[in-house]
Amino acid sequence: MKHKNIALLALSSAVLSLMIMAAVNSPAFVFAKQKFKATMTGDEEVPSVTTKATGMASFTTQNNDTSIKYKLNITGLSDATGAHIHSGKKGENGDVIVDLLKNSKNNPTKAGMAIRGNITDSSLTGPMKGKTVGDLISAMNSGDTYTNVHTQKHPKGEIRGQIEASEAAGSNATSGMSMSGNGTSNMTGM
Repeated sequence: MKHKNIALLALSSAVLSLMIMAAVNSPAFVFAKQKFKATMTGDEEVPSVTTKATGMASFTTQNNDTSIKYKLNITGLSDATGAHIHSGKKGENGDVIVDLLKNSKNNPTKAGMAIRGNITDSSLTGPMKGKTVGDLISAMNSGDTYTNVHTQKHPKGEIRGQIEASEAAGSNATSGMSMSGNGTSNMTGM
């Protein structure tokens, strides 16, 4: 009887493994989109900056975590000389890892400006150069990144905000499975 239970367990494991492999290789299998946000103010800069400018940054993973779509809505300034994602925890300054102005669309608004674009592996610089968007997503999930906007008046940064995970954009997986950017899978409906 003991051998039958072991054989049944081995067979069940093999069938489950085959189902997972088939789902991963299926066009219906996609990574769950993740969303991140940052609220930028002068108080968050290190050292803090006195300014009326504020901003909201949003980031959404795309294409199975191979790119990130971003948008920065900035009020109180329209003359940004730089906008970046930096490595660094709250209260610490760090290296630039993504230039958000390079290859972006910048539009003036009534109250300031909007910056939008996409991040791919080739967008990564500094300590992230040669790494993947997946590595950036991991750093964002760990709270190890912030975004800021620079101006002529404040060349080291006028407004800044720590990037935090917000709600997931949801899974598009019709197979009932999704995979997060960290390589873990969630099986539902099985």
